[in-house]
Amino acid sequence: MAPSRAQGTKSGRDKHNAQTTNKEHTGQWSSQLQNKAADPDRNAGTAGKKLQGPRSDERNFNLVIDGVPYFIKSIPFPYNDELRFRVFINDETEHVFTWDSEVKMLRAIDDDASMLPDGLEVAISDKLQNQAK
Repeated sequence: MAPSRAQGTKSGRDKHNAQTTNKEHTGQWSSQLQNKAADPDRNAGTAGKKLQGPRSDERNFNLVIDGVPYFIKSIPFPYNDELRFRVFINDETEHVFTWDSEVKMLRAIDDDASMLPDGLEVAISDKLQNQAK
């Protein structure tokens, strides 16, 4: 059973009044707008300007390897001091590609990398390297 007001429980209005009477009034409420007109370019977007964000460099392309079509989506991301690529194949599998200095190409390094056909891995590497230039 909920306690009655007579037992000492304050209503929401009573709590609000108690909180506001203890605050120093400065003449402005926190919900009042602070001079937003001070920055006129704040919302002035430029058409065609590239957005900066984690998915702003996403690249999509199609490949046909050995007669099999593939839809590739790649998203670059920094890892330590190197650039890596999160690569989605046909929106089903995900692989991580990074530069392999021994073979001088981007290679898949994730656990399922061995499942990729060699021709597909080479074609993705070539496409990613050409896009980076």
